[in-house]
Amino acid sequence: MQGSGIIESARLAYKQHWRSTSDEGTGDRQASKVTKAWQQDVASGDIQREVSVGEGLNEKIDLIDHSIGVAYEMKVSGKNADHEFYRDVFKVLIYNQHHAKKLKGLVFITERDGAGMVARGLGRAVQESLARRKLDITVRGI
Repeated sequence: MQGSGIIESARLAYKQHWRSTSDEGTGDRQASKVTKAWQQDVASGDIQREVSVGEGLNEKIDLIDHSIGVAYEMKVSGKNADHEFYRDVFKVLIYNQHHAKKLKGLVFITERDGAGMVARGLGRAVQESLARRKLDITVRGI
């Protein structure tokens, strides 16, 4: 499964398992369910889920497609998507410091409103800066 199939699977998991709620605990449980359903659907030989950023670091990347060197991170709720985006960018940068095979890109997936927020301003500047350093950052709305 390549990039567009991975995004479509994320959209499907989101539609099946996400309901907007003001209860933080319920939202966390639903977000976890969405992410796990998505990961289970796309995991294969080349697509690995919950990949450690580096030894001794308690951070993981949601999915990595090793065949194309691209990481995928999902922030189910669009709330505070920008904060999660910057954190995920750092996870990819640190991953590349700790692994011989480097990642070439990150696809950040979140609700459409959150994606719009991340795709402009500082988020856009980060994407452009890293593109000059050969790291392609893409934001996709679900």
